[in-house]
Amino acid sequence: MVLCFTTLQLYLIQHNLHFGLFWFLYPCLLVLVNDTTAYLFGHWLGQHSLLNLSPKKTLEGYVMAMVCTILFGYWSCAWLKPLDKSQQSNLQLHGMILSIYASTTAPFGGFLASAIKRAGGIKDFGQLIPGHGGMTDRVDCQLLMAAFTFFYCEYMLK
Repeated sequence: MVLCFTTLQLYLIQHNLHFGLFWFLYPCLLVLVNDTTAYLFGHWLGQHSLLNLSPKKTLEGYVMAMVCTILFGYWSCAWLKPLDKSQQSNLQLHGMILSIYASTTAPFGGFLASAIKRAGGIKDFGQLIPGHGGMTDRVDCQLLMAAFTFFYCEYMLK
């Protein structure tokens, strides 16, 4: 698992950078926005647990994070366009596809990390960020996003 979070993730991110800084920064921002808004809305509005694996993650947080991530993705794609070396004319369409993926699938990287913690009988991976499960909890969703961006750039942008 450590290899996935270090070597594989760095390889995928390095590959994505060949298409421009946009293809690194944009997916990272999408995951950050999704993770943060899911936490905030789940804290404020959360009534229904999303999965027993992570009891603090709520359906309300998931749905509101999806909406916020897609809106942020639409807005920020045009703002970050100068960072795209591939010079895609329809970058906003590509950005929306990444936004939808980030808001629906990438959060399951967090569930994977939760499953690993539960299997190991530990509560958190570390105490670097108070209130979170450690630095790994900040990057668990990035692995799935980096992998999707890698395959998307490799097969959809060529």
